[in-house]
Formats: sequence, structure tokens, C-alpha cells
Amino acid sequence: MSRETAAMPARHDGMTPYDTDTLAARGRSHTQLRDLLDARAPILHLHERELLLDAADALLFDEVDGELKRAAARDLLADLVESGRWLPRPADEAAAALDGCGPLPANA
Repeated sequence: MSRETAAMPARHDGMTPYDTDTLAARGRSHTQLRDLLDARAPILHLHERELLLDAADALLFDEVDGELKRAAARDLLADLVESGRWLPRPADEAAAALDGCGPLPANA
């Protein structure tokens, strides 16, 4: 360890440490969600798409409100299925991609 490194304070910003494989997998899940939403763009309103992507971003970047945004996104997906605007399978795929953007949900 160099003197410069030894003099640097330890990072305590609340972020969870991840290995590069985990980060890469989370990034791939984020890309997968974007692709799924792009394929269903005519079905989604802009604010719905933004809510889903905001939740994915919050999970990917370990934001403190990530779990709340995940719950809101999952509620939206359930509402889309209930209303008949989305089929269950695509909604499940989107939910799985969303979950892959961050750590497992607290109740998993």
C-alpha cells in the first residue's frame, strides 16, 4: 500500500460493495428492462416508463429509496396486468429485470 493510499480515508458512504461480476449482471438487467420497455413503448404512458426506469436506476445505484421505488414499480406492473394493458408474462419479465438491477428485495 502506498503512502497516498494509506493516507486516504476509508469510504463510508453507505453503498454496498459488489464485485465486478455482480455489477455487470445488474447492468445487464437494467439494459434488459430498457429493451423490454422499448418493445412495449406503444402500451406505456411516458410517466409509467419513467417510473419503471427511475426504480431501476435507484436499485442499480443503491439509492436509499430504491426499495420504495421497486415497490411502486411492481405495483404499476400489477396494475397494468389487472387493467389488461399488459399480459402477465411480459410483466413478470419486466419485474425480474427490475429486481436484477439491485440487491434482492428485503422480503425475498
